[in-house]
Amino acid sequence: MPKSFSGQHHWYLSTLASVSDVADSSTARASEATLTASSKLLYSYTHVLNGFSASLTPSELEALKKSPAWKASNYGDGIIIGLVDTGAWPESESYNDHGMPEIPKTWKGECESGTQFNSLMCNKKLIGARFFNKGLIAKYPNITISMNSTRDTEGHGTHTSTTAAGNFVEGASYFGYAKGTASGVAPRAHVAMYKALWDEGSYTTDLIAAIDQAISDGVDVLSMSLGLDGLPLNEDPIALATFAAIEKNIFVSTSAGNEGPFRETLHNGIPWVLTVAAGTLDRGFDAVLTLGNGISITGSSFYLGEFII
Repeated sequence: MPKSFSGQHHWYLSTLASVSDVADSSTARASEATLTASSKLLYSYTHVLNGFSASLTPSELEALKKSPAWKASNYGDGIIIGLVDTGAWPESESYNDHGMPEIPKTWKGECESGTQFNSLMCNKKLIGARFFNKGLIAKYPNITISMNSTRDTEGHGTHTSTTAAGNFVEGASYFGYAKGTASGVAPRAHVAMYKALWDEGSYTTDLIAAIDQAISDGVDVLSMSLGLDGLPLNEDPIALATFAAIEKNIFVSTSAGNEGPFRETLHNGIPWVLTVAAGTLDRGFDAVLTLGNGISITGSSFYLGEFII
């Protein structure tokens, strides 16, 4: 439940009001939508499951299916998402803090300084930045860490964190394709990055330390696009660490991996966390290839220019 709501019942009513057939931006219509939602809500469940039952029109049901009601939750306002990954590139426009709420007073984290990264690079969007590599260095005492800080040199952490909570960025496109406003799933949520994946290698000791610190700092959500393969649950340190997070009411999301489509290629799949598979874009990138003989072939391309062969 987003923190902006006083309780589950309030959240459910707001969700129903947002998809009501009478929903409108005007105050009068919004009030009517709330009353309508109250009459449609049959039960709020608080013990057997988190959810509700309601009597809806076909159009309201379809609206509810298509909308996760982010507007009703104010796009993640007040939520802190902690990510264990390759770090963050703080100059990314997705980390801008325009319109961001103040940092929650419950936050205990900090922005650690290091190579090409200092606390001044954090703001109300990127509120935490820590790095963990003692295990890596203990394994290879003579190793040289190319970027000994939370700065992301690989790009994965910046990608995953902004997908989860990147702020609104107007005029975004992929080399001119798909122009529009880009944002993460929860653009008003705060981001805390815990770098434990390195170009030079990664060790479980560092991963567990990062998770432990995220719990201590006070994250609400723990997102990890990583996993260990071929381990039973009772021997999987990620499974054990995330169980501790769940016990402290921290929502945990992990990746399913990129090894498919063969059998037994899933990693994570831990019962107490959300395991997320790959997604697809909601748009195509059409292009026309014109051959020298004048024949045109329609296909897909990321190249915007004229291409004739």
